[in-house]
Amino acid sequence: MDCSRIRFAPWMALPLIIALAAPAFAHGDKVIPQVADGVNSADGTVFRTKFDITNLDPSNTLSKVTLLFRQQDGKDWTVATNLGTGSQIPLNLGPRQTVRIETLGTSSLKAGYAIVRNLENTTTVPDDYDVAITVFFEIARGGAVIDTISVPVGQPTAYWTFPVQTEISQNLVTGFAIVNPDEGRSISAKLDLWQAGATPSAAAIFYDSVTLTLKAREQRAVYLNQLFPSLSSFRGTLEAESFDAETHATKPVAVVALLQTPTPTGLQYATMVPTYFDYLVRNSAVLLVQGYPLDADMTVSDYLAEDSRPWDILFEYSSSNSAQRTLAAQNGASLATIGSRDPTAFDSLSLTDLRALTYTLESIDMSDGSSNLQTDFAFAVKTNLGRYAKIRISRVITEGTARNLGLEVYVYR
Repeated sequence: MDCSRIRFAPWMALPLIIALAAPAFAHGDKVIPQVADGVNSADGTVFRTKFDITNLDPSNTLSKVTLLFRQQDGKDWTVATNLGTGSQIPLNLGPRQTVRIETLGTSSLKAGYAIVRNLENTTTVPDDYDVAITVFFEIARGGAVIDTISVPVGQPTAYWTFPVQTEISQNLVTGFAIVNPDEGRSISAKLDLWQAGATPSAAAIFYDSVTLTLKAREQRAVYLNQLFPSLSSFRGTLEAESFDAETHATKPVAVVALLQTPTPTGLQYATMVPTYFDYLVRNSAVLLVQGYPLDADMTVSDYLAEDSRPWDILFEYSSSNSAQRTLAAQNGASLATIGSRDPTAFDSLSLTDLRALTYTLESIDMSDGSSNLQTDFAFAVKTNLGRYAKIRISRVITEGTARNLGLEVYVYR
């Protein structure tokens, strides 16, 4: 079937903007992947975008937060909202306050993207001067809302994937948008399409590949069958990577996917968050300094140690006896001793092995003379978020009377 016979969503033909990364935006910017506003002249459908922006700080007012509207080409976009008309909406948010900004949908249908720019200073407490963002489209016809679509705030990525499906005869198609955030250079994205195997246990089959090249700050939104015209009935995945069009060095883009689905009352749309291969690394080498904590879920040792809520372990020591120290479970996490494991034996420990251990709140002794305070000692953590992590001491570092631990951490998430 000719793809021109498919009824595309009006807003899909407009810019689905994408989550951005430096160098496109300054530190503190969060990008809303898609904003649609206005009336579709073809059928009178009205699109509005609604933003809920929350001050996460429990004690400080935020006065340096601005909502910026941008067109597909990145230029300022003047939009009518419930808080005034303009390309910039300055916000003043009291502690824990949430403000709703709504586009009015009174002009001709147009789409672009938005930036929530936060120029407040950061502190050692993670939620100080920070904001949370929730966004959705409201689609109305004849004065009644017929659909709402959540819009995720995306992540910058250079390697990603999402599931795709196309049934041309049913108007069921997957679309996606991609943006090049670079201010001055073109970026290419190689898109590999993989078809699902005949059975769940079968390997996917490579179908085809295309490469898109986007100019600086360019944004593009397409349906799958527009990139692969031979598709009529297809289910599988799209896997992609992005790079500088000239040097081929890895460069970030941002993506958001959408599924158009037919229903008895008309077409419905759902946005989908890609899986980011960039964020799937589960192993890390960590230096745990005596007196400092470890968040095993994120494999982060918080050197400022201001906010204890995420911690799973605290490397405690006695102020009266420098030879005494322990690894203490924190915030509902629990520990299990594994024992001495060389790197090969440690790597072979599986999630099944970790789940079979007995976890307790009992601290692990790391005092001078303890058999635990040595290279190859391994233990497991059931984190305060319910994940399992295995940890091995790769080295013990002496600093005066202190003992710092070089750790190999692998978290199952």
